[in-house]
Amino acid sequence: MPAALDGTRIVFAHEFRKQIGGKGFLIATLTIPVILVVLWIAIPLVRGIVADDAGDSATADSATSTSVEDSDNAAAAKPIGIVIQTTDLGVDFSQFPKYKVFAETAAGLDDLRSGAIKELFVILPEYVATGHVEYYYTDDTGEGRQQLRATLRDALLGQTQSPELRQRALARPQFARFTVADDGEVAAESGVAVAVSFLVGQGFAIALIFTLIAYGTILLQTVSEEKENRMVEVLLTSASPLAIMTGKVLALGLAGLIQMSVWIASVILVVPRFAGVIPDIGTIPIDFGFLFLVLAFYLAGYAIAAALMAGIGAATTSVTEAGPLTALVIIPLAVPFYAMPLFLSDAGHWLTRFLSLLPITAATSMMLRLATSSVAPGEIALSLGLMIVTAALLLWLASRIFRAGLLLYGQRMSLRAAWTALRHGG
Repeated sequence: MPAALDGTRIVFAHEFRKQIGGKGFLIATLTIPVILVVLWIAIPLVRGIVADDAGDSATADSATSTSVEDSDNAAAAKPIGIVIQTTDLGVDFSQFPKYKVFAETAAGLDDLRSGAIKELFVILPEYVATGHVEYYYTDDTGEGRQQLRATLRDALLGQTQSPELRQRALARPQFARFTVADDGEVAAESGVAVAVSFLVGQGFAIALIFTLIAYGTILLQTVSEEKENRMVEVLLTSASPLAIMTGKVLALGLAGLIQMSVWIASVILVVPRFAGVIPDIGTIPIDFGFLFLVLAFYLAGYAIAAALMAGIGAATTSVTEAGPLTALVIIPLAVPFYAMPLFLSDAGHWLTRFLSLLPITAATSMMLRLATSSVAPGEIALSLGLMIVTAALLLWLASRIFRAGLLLYGQRMSLRAAWTALRHGG
């Protein structure tokens, strides 16, 4: 066992250095961070130019738009409704002309329905501890939330020395959003959390497919090329076939994970800087337990698909022959996307559950299910366990086929030869 681990380490180090040392890896890794930084700089500039042009246009047309401006000013003059349910805040909103204070939420909703106020905010009793605020609106412009943040921040920082209130002043309010329809019906809006979870789950599923197209194909080509040019015979002097396969899978997997981590980190670090450009981005909910599960299925899915890619490379005689066979690995991962309506409407359907337990489709299927519904912990554990066992078994089978392929150099691997390799390849 120590010898096998040492062989795996040697192959891993060689493949990892070769993969991350190229210019292509550096360019691909830095592309998304650079794009985000450019957008961070460019969007405010473009907004400023557009605002200036709009201002010039408004000045030029002022003589013919007096009535429109009066109407706009009347709309802008509408106050923002506020209900203070906490006793710990110590901010007198009645001193601010842009706010109208209500004693009860119902009274504020009546004014919102009648159009007397633009929006209604209810600062809940636990605001200092949690930052929770209920937000009622008929048309979400984002301006009211920005004004409330600024008012709370300035008022709390200027009037208190309490560490708790100062911390709350610097933190963003957490808005629970409620829409008020034309007929006066109030409905809770949970679309933000659902949309974020869905986008994360779908994003990881797509990233898994792209990772396999990039790094899985590289793995297949590497195995096939080294077998074709007999370079692998040099590797066999230092490592067993299983160690070679394991080292290659781990090295390329780590390279792909590093690249994805840089992309995710750049999003986390740069996107919040858009807070002044994209309203309320700081209140987007993040479920770290969900992120951990999605990442676990991403890694397990990669392990299965990479082992299959390595097996294909070991069973074929050339890169040209191996290339088209990658579709046999990628297509099953894409199958859940064709059943997307079913995942969205009934994630507990027997078909979605079957796809979540079938190891070759489980990665993307479970990501989509976790993003759209709650899944029983036992089912999550069973799916992940089956994937891990399958990945280990496929890696072992690929090493057996790899050994047999070396003995059949230049010959096409038949099913009989593969079966013989599996039985006696050890």
